[in-house]
Amino acid sequence: MIKTFAQAWLEEFWHTGKHKRVPSELEARLLRKLDMLNRASAYKDLQAPLSNRLHALHGGRRGQWAISVSGSWRLCFRFADGNIFDLELVQYH
Repeated sequence: MIKTFAQAWLEEFWHTGKHKRVPSELEARLLRKLDMLNRASAYKDLQAPLSNRLHALHGGRRGQWAISVSGSWRLCFRFADGNIFDLELVQYH
């Protein structure tokens, strides 16, 4: 279950399905990914579909995980005790 968001606007998007920071072409897919994260209780729940590309992050983001949303967009988060913390949407260049 999603417990905390690192970005207030992403939390608003989760509750309303709209936010000006989220590109319209990303909205439906992002909502599906957020729903998937909210239902996850273990890492294995995020390994499928393969397009999630679940992976551990390194360097300054050590301890975080990421899944792919679309193109260069990723959802990054910490996973602890079956819950998602500090969830954020980032675009890698």
